Amino acid sequence: EKSRTGFPAMGASCGRFVQAYKHLRAKIHRGSTRFGTRSEELWGKDEKVELRVFAGTWNLGNVEPTADLQDWLKPGCDIYLIGVEECCYTSPPGFSSCFEHWHDLVQSSLPSLLTLCRHDMGHCQILFLATERVSKSIHSVVASHEETGLGGLYSNKGGLALSFWIGDNAICFVSSHLAAHQCNVSRRNLDSAHIIEGICLTTDSQRPLTNQFQHVIWVGDLNYRLDIERKECLELIQNNRWEKLQEYDQLLKVQADGEAFCNFREGPLNFAPTYQHIPGEPLDPETGLRPYDKRKARVPSWTDRVLWRSFPDAELELEAGSYSSSPQICSSDHSPVGAIFRMSVMRPYHIFENASERRIYIRLSRLTATGLGGGDHHISFRAQYCEEDKHTSNATSKDGKVTFHTVVLTTKRGVCSRKWIQTRHILVAIYKVDDALESAHMRSHPVSTIMALTGLAEDFEEPDGYGVISLLGAAAGAKKFTAPISDSLGVIVGSLHGQVQIMKPPEEEADQILNYKSGTFLNSAQSIRKGSKGSASWSPRDTNDDDSVVPSCCLNVKTMHLV
Repeated sequence: EKSRTGFPAMGASCGRFVQAYKHLRAKIHRGSTRFGTRSEELWGKDEKVELRVFAGTWNLGNVEPTADLQDWLKPGCDIYLIGVEECCYTSPPGFSSCFEHWHDLVQSSLPSLLTLCRHDMGHCQILFLATERVSKSIHSVVASHEETGLGGLYSNKGGLALSFWIGDNAICFVSSHLAAHQCNVSRRNLDSAHIIEGICLTTDSQRPLTNQFQHVIWVGDLNYRLDIERKECLELIQNNRWEKLQEYDQLLKVQADGEAFCNFREGPLNFAPTYQHIPGEPLDPETGLRPYDKRKARVPSWTDRVLWRSFPDAELELEAGSYSSSPQICSSDHSPVGAIFRMSVMRPYHIFENASERRIYIRLSRLTATGLGGGDHHISFRAQYCEEDKHTSNATSKDGKVTFHTVVLTTKRGVCSRKWIQTRHILVAIYKVDDALESAHMRSHPVSTIMALTGLAEDFEEPDGYGVISLLGAAAGAKKFTAPISDSLGVIVGSLHGQVQIMKPPEEEADQILNYKSGTFLNSAQSIRKGSKGSASWSPRDTNDDDSVVPSCCLNVKTMHLV
């Protein structure tokens, strides 16, 4: 049986062996700092600041690049995320490698910025730069890569990624060089799947790369082509018929068909295809276009792209008119491409370590998953600011619908601001019980195949789907939500429906506790009689009629507060 990605569905994910390997290969560039303890100088007296973030990609074509990069890099942004491919040329005297020379060119174009991360793979490199003011609030920078050439063993193709925190916001940047040639659409789709599944930048090694960060920006020579005759393509380019050309774009087609880069967004393609030009040939003064290579006679294409995706209610917007190419920089057969984003960043939250046992409770109720296959399923909920992951018990799917009991997440000690919690998200993973032989990762990753065939992936459990719940507005009362559930490639496989509510810390109601069914309060004595002795958090019964559950409580004898 062939899977959607083309690989036989023969076994489980790569398992703990490959997970450990991914962790070993991750490269930490700055000491991972404690949550919420970096400098707040960036915010001053404001609760939120807006930063300008440049993301760009350029295939250098193994030719020494031009010295002037300012038309492409657009100096003036706060953060720069830059990826290059085919960076292999004889470096000028005084430089040990072409990577050193390239870094020097970028630094010369952006002289006031600091380089926070540089990571190489084969002939590809990513750079992360920021202003000195912004860099003081950046922490936990991690970088890694995944080769996809020659069955994942050769680094001529693949992806590099880095992640970082700014304040309490987690950002991921990916730069990739996917399989070449007009006909290799499926290979490119598979390469992207390998990168998503293969790169690990956090301790959550089971969750795909694109489901762990508030914002993911993906750039690179993705190599998707235009399925159109060359002559017709050139005529449309001469007439600036960009919308018509997009009808033939392979990337837009695979996104629409749910085969790759699902849920990623892209700015308007209002510029000429960036490949394949004549290296060194400048713009035609009459048309304002770079000439395309007649010798190889390839169909001009938008191979170089900038994509992004964000969690619900996370603020990242493309600056109008900023997504463009820079054909004036013409040393390569590719034109560089870049975009500028406006990213809102909240002031980091301080954990009140002396706040005794003060916590906030997040209640998830009326949970129903739809679109799932048969069998038993359970859900895992994770939040970085909570004490531990919470899981539902197993529930059986009936006609593709599964109902789960209530779950209550408890924040870490001292996290007690409901206003701040509303800016956060909950990560969801849905598992099918005893599904080790039907793993999505197995169907996309060659190393996983080897692990399964050798039996090393036995008993490994991987989620069937992933989702994100936004907590915005959940402090005002029970908020209904619908979270799309997607597989590791971003393809929607179902949805999770329910209600979420951020509950006040019990200390704010020193002598009373809320009854969630009626919205009234129970007095202290009644609460203690119904409470479970020694319990520090609510423990809803394993029942579908969760609204009938009265939360348990106890008296904290140190603070004399009901919990």
